[in-house]
Amino acid sequence: MYTVTVPLTSAVYQLDLAVAFAIATVQCGSLVLAVFRARTAAVVHLASIAALVTATRDTAGEPWPLPVTGLLSLGALIVLLGVRERWTVSMSTWWASVALLVVLIVTSPQRYADPDQWGTNLTIYASYTATVLAAAIAVGQRGRIRADLAAARRDVELEQAQRLHVEERARIARELHDVVAHSMSLVHMQAMSAPIRLKGASTSTVNDEFQDIARSARNALAEMRQLLGILRSDDADLLPQPQLADIDDLVTAVSRAEVPIRASIDAVAAKASPLVQLTAYRIVQEALSNVIRHAPTAATDVSINADGAALHVSVRNDPPTARPGPPVVSSADQGGQGLRGMRERVTALGGRLTTRPTDDGGFLVDATIPAAFDHQPENP
Repeated sequence: MYTVTVPLTSAVYQLDLAVAFAIATVQCGSLVLAVFRARTAAVVHLASIAALVTATRDTAGEPWPLPVTGLLSLGALIVLLGVRERWTVSMSTWWASVALLVVLIVTSPQRYADPDQWGTNLTIYASYTATVLAAAIAVGQRGRIRADLAAARRDVELEQAQRLHVEERARIARELHDVVAHSMSLVHMQAMSAPIRLKGASTSTVNDEFQDIARSARNALAEMRQLLGILRSDDADLLPQPQLADIDDLVTAVSRAEVPIRASIDAVAAKASPLVQLTAYRIVQEALSNVIRHAPTAATDVSINADGAALHVSVRNDPPTARPGPPVVSSADQGGQGLRGMRERVTALGGRLTTRPTDDGGFLVDATIPAAFDHQPENP
């Protein structure tokens, strides 16, 4: 465009060569500037157009007010602004260019006297640049919408990652609470009641008792190390999560602390998903921990069975019975987080949890968890 603009304006409009060079340099250079500073380039380009129209209005050159190169350069400027800037910038520039041309035409009496010439020129400019402007705005808006969608998608992904991080921290906190609350309560119960329960017992019985206490402590430490390993590294070796089959070991360990337990587990319930089984296990574990802390030696019934498309978990204990000797529960054991943790687990799976005192002074933990059971086909 630069190589065409200089000889065209010089030959057709009889402009001095230096003036033609100066106007063409600013006019074409502003298009390059529009790539980096679009709004500044628009002002500079309109100034060059005003200089060109003013310099050619006293000549007999046609067309006027805009030569062909002026029509093309303004169209190129509109395209750059429409693609790179918001639609308000390109639209404002288009209106400014039309208004500038009208003012220059009105203030040029000799040229204004020939409306056919400038009217045709102005109509061609307005119509073709309006079409170019609409296309450029459409392309630019499409690019900006895609960029906004990409930014919104990144924000959503970041929020989801943060939410998953918070949920994972809450899950690990629940696991730590369940492990510590149950295992340490069991250790505390056995240790505090040992002088009473083992009075006059044989050496082998005492050794077995302390081995049970040590085993409970080791199991708690192993589970805590597992959870801490998850926090420290994504590649931590994970131990299998407890399932319904592990409740027998849980009941056996609690029974050693002189808590009489009757447990009933439906065979169909063991076919639930691992997540449902883990939730049921943790409910039973926390409920038994509460029995140890708040109702030591109280008879307790544990029932787990499949009920339609749900798993029903019930832990009910009788009123606490008085026992001789020092109390086995300290104020530090009253954490208050167990029932809330059970409720969060059950609610997360779409179930419901009921916890209430019974009429006879005991306590009931009752949970219903939606579950799909893997029924094996019967042999014909």
